[in-house]
Parts: sequence; structure tokens; C-alpha cells
Amino acid sequence: MTSLPHLEDLKEALVDAGSAHHEYEQATLEGVRDDQWAGFYAAFALGRLGDFAAPSALSGWLEEASGEDWAEAAATLVLEQLR
Repeated sequence: MTSLPHLEDLKEALVDAGSAHHEYEQATLEGVRDDQWAGFYAAFALGRLGDFAAPSALSGWLEEASGEDWAEAAATLVLEQLR
């Protein structure tokens, strides 16, 4: 397993995952909401930052996250779970 990412790196990966996922929903799913979004985000973050968590655990934590700055809240929650 890869070492834990830094908060800012994980937050940036989640923001970029959001942009990529939006494009995926628009182009591939033709505007249909993807109910499996957390798996997409998890795969994106793990692809960028390495194997720092199990994909299923990461997607579950991402689904739990909430807040005005979702990426910050999600990154914080994930790192708390991994420590």
C-alpha cells in the first residue's frame, strides 16, 4: 500500500475527479446522473495518488462526506479514517 497522501493533494485529486466525472456524465451518460459517482471518484484519486486505501472503503467514505467545501471535508474524513 502507498503512503498516505497529503491533505491538499487528496483535495486536489477530488476536485479534479469532480471535473472529470461531470464530463463523463455529460458525454458518456448523456446528462444522466451517475449513482455510482463515488466509485468513479475513488478510482480517479487512487489512480492519481497511488494505492493508499481499498477502493470500496474509499468510495464509502466519499459518500459519507458533506460540507460546503466537499472536497476539503472528504479529504479530511478519508485521512482521519486511515490514521
